[in-house]
Amino acid sequence: MARILIIEDNPANIELMSFLLGAYGHSPLSAADGPRGVAAARSERPDLIACDVNLPGMDGFAVLAALKTDPSLSGVPILAVTALAMAGDREKVLAAGFDGYISKPIEPESFVAELEAFLAAAPAVSPAVAPAAASAPAARPVPAQGPSTAPEERTLLLVDDDRFMLGVLNDMLVGQPYRILSACSGEEALDVLDHEAVEVILCDQAMPGMRGTEVLARAAERYPKTVRLMLSGQPDLSEIEAAIASGVADGHYVKPLGARTLRERIDEAFRLQSQRAAA
Repeated sequence: MARILIIEDNPANIELMSFLLGAYGHSPLSAADGPRGVAAARSERPDLIACDVNLPGMDGFAVLAALKTDPSLSGVPILAVTALAMAGDREKVLAAGFDGYISKPIEPESFVAELEAFLAAAPAVSPAVAPAAASAPAARPVPAQGPSTAPEERTLLLVDDDRFMLGVLNDMLVGQPYRILSACSGEEALDVLDHEAVEVILCDQAMPGMRGTEVLARAAERYPKTVRLMLSGQPDLSEIEAAIASGVADGHYVKPLGARTLRERIDEAFRLQSQRAAA
């Protein structure tokens, strides 16, 4: 397992890269601009640094220059993250002293392997379950007349507006002894709950339209015996903390979450739901 520093000003890119690295057992670190990236590199001494070239203010080339002058970081590979849009960009990046580059847009199925290739003498790390490609389906169930789940069958509902993230979560949970349904919006999630018996809900917070806390509030009102969990990478947790304090949400987990930890948390949630249903 490696500690990998991501220097990137786009929060969505940071979340995606951190999620992928965490899923493969690595420890992601992040910084949102050049100065903080340099400071983090010097204080954390990561095993590898991936730096966006087009950072505002102190760009990736300036970050590289600062880090290359630090003897304590001499053995740390520094990769440029760039769209390589113009002719000669690749040569410019390598000539500047970057050890390699990662092309944008990020390819989820190959991103971690590309980084691992630059880890000195480090064996490739595989996740418990490899993340899916971006085209992973959001498995919308066929509406039924009423809850049709067999008594012994348990069901988890995943809610996230990012279809790739839904695919990652689905693949991390492959082989588990419960059914997995997915929804890409709060409205779709509530429709699923109206037609399917669901014991555990794992919901993203930052979704367009209906936010995750609102989804769970409605689920708590209609289906109080469900276990309702939040999975979010956003820094502002005030709404989520309020939802937990009020009983709307039963817990909150921070992205990225590794496959093993995710499975353990879902197992705990099903045990809690069994106790709640029996009460």
